[in-house]
Amino acid sequence: MAANTHLFGDKETNNWFKACIGLTVTKEGLTNFLCAELQKVHTVVGKSCGNCLIENLIQCPTNPYCKKRKRNYCPFHKSQKPQPCPICDTVKHNIILHHRYGGPSWRNTRAEKWALNYWEIGKCFLPPDGYNSISSVQESDFNGVISIMLNCLHFQTCLSPLCLSPLPPDKQCPLEKVRQIGRDVRHTSDCKVTDADLQDYFKTLSTLLADPQY
Repeated sequence: MAANTHLFGDKETNNWFKACIGLTVTKEGLTNFLCAELQKVHTVVGKSCGNCLIENLIQCPTNPYCKKRKRNYCPFHKSQKPQPCPICDTVKHNIILHHRYGGPSWRNTRAEKWALNYWEIGKCFLPPDGYNSISSVQESDFNGVISIMLNCLHFQTCLSPLCLSPLPPDKQCPLEKVRQIGRDVRHTSDCKVTDADLQDYFKTLSTLLADPQY
């Protein structure tokens, strides 16, 4: 117990806590902005019929969703078979066009909610795993928020070059650097951050929050 208490007296450990707080503050500072912009994306991609499930809209087989371990059985589609829906297929196509890499995370989203819930559209731009049950921007984590901004091309229209030049996936892209900060802080093996790194983190995060275009 004494050893654990000693950690709080370590400067670099305290820096790590400060970095964690910085990520939380940044995520909270972006939340309203993200909600407002995703509502615009929701309008642009169009309104679905409200009845189709995502399994109905994805052809079988489609990697990486359809992994047939048994003949004539797909664990992704199960009892739901692909069926054409001109309305929802158009929305799906528009989501693909808005995705920087053309690969929306279909497993995250519930297509039957596309008509009324902008967040279900936003979830298509999240990382592919771990976000299926997240029901709002507020519930998402820092990595999710930044991933949406990186993956959804709409955000090129509402962020300045200060945050998006050079464009992703260039590692020199400021927004890519922001995401990497989140990864570095979360996955550090010793929960320590140097003074120099902390100042660099704060400078990069502050630049994003102060972007004049939003």
